[in-house]
Amino acid sequence: MQSSLFIEETPEPNEAVDDVYREMLEKAEFLFPNKKFILGMGRPGAKVLIAGESPGPQDIATGKPFSGPAGELLMKMVASINLDREDCYFTNVVKFISQGDEITTKVLEFFAPYLRREIAAVGPNIVVSLGNSPTRALLGTKKAISELRGELFDHEGIRILPTFNPAYLLRDPTKKREAWEDMKLLRDFLDSLA
Repeated sequence: MQSSLFIEETPEPNEAVDDVYREMLEKAEFLFPNKKFILGMGRPGAKVLIAGESPGPQDIATGKPFSGPAGELLMKMVASINLDREDCYFTNVVKFISQGDEITTKVLEFFAPYLRREIAAVGPNIVVSLGNSPTRALLGTKKAISELRGELFDHEGIRILPTFNPAYLLRDPTKKREAWEDMKLLRDFLDSLA
C-alpha cells in the first residue's frame, strides 16, 4: 500500500472536535468558496466512527450527515447488529456537498488530515470507512473498495473496516450481502472488546 495522504500530520493530543472543525472551516471556506459544509455528529468517546465520502444534497435541510435514503439505509445497517446510534460518530472525509466527481486528489489531500484529527479527537475503537474516498484517505491505497472490504486494517492503533457506501448499495442491491458480512465483522470486533 502507498503511504497515507496525511502520514506526516500528527494529531494534537486532547484536541476537541470543535477545534478541528474551526480550523478546517477557516481554510476550507477560502479554498472552496460557495460550498455548503456539513460537519460530523455524535459524541466524543463513541465506540465507532463511521466515515462516508461526502454529504449529499439531502443533508442541507438537516445540517447533518447521512440524511435521506442512504442515511436511512446506514441506520438500518447499524441497527441490524444491535449497535446504538449513540455509540457512533457520523462524519464524511470531504465536508462539502459533492456529486463525487469533485473529489479530486487535491480535495482529499486537504480534508484527510482533518479526518485524522477528527478521529483522534473522537477516540473510537474502530472506524468504518464507507466507500473508496474515505478508505483511500485512511489507508493510502488506490485499491477499490471491493478489494478491501471484508477485512480489518490497522492504522496507527485504530482498526479500520472498509465497506460499501450505502448510496452505492441503493444503486446495486446485489452488494448488500457483502455489506451484511462486514457489519457482522464489526459486531464481532465490538464483542471482542467486552
